[in-house]
Amino acid sequence: MRDATVYWINTTDEEVHFIDAILSAYDGLANVRRDYRLRDGRIFFKIYVAPGMEDEFEEVMERLRSRAKIYDVFRGEDDEHPEAA
Repeated sequence: MRDATVYWINTTDEEVHFIDAILSAYDGLANVRRDYRLRDGRIFFKIYVAPGMEDEFEEVMERLRSRAKIYDVFRGEDDEHPEAA
């Protein structure tokens, strides 16, 4: 996704499907990828967030934490190895 901001979220394989479904309801907000990285036994999934939508994405993630197993969320690079923030 061109010019998108990359976020990494630490969640489970099962939960990423739920998160994807919720984010899909927000037209043009974000694109959840099944690309992931492992760090210290934890899975981090990649999400591309549309330019200018970072604040809204972060708000949605904060609200979703009460419904989904979201452990860490941080902004990163497309090809980086996730580092917990």
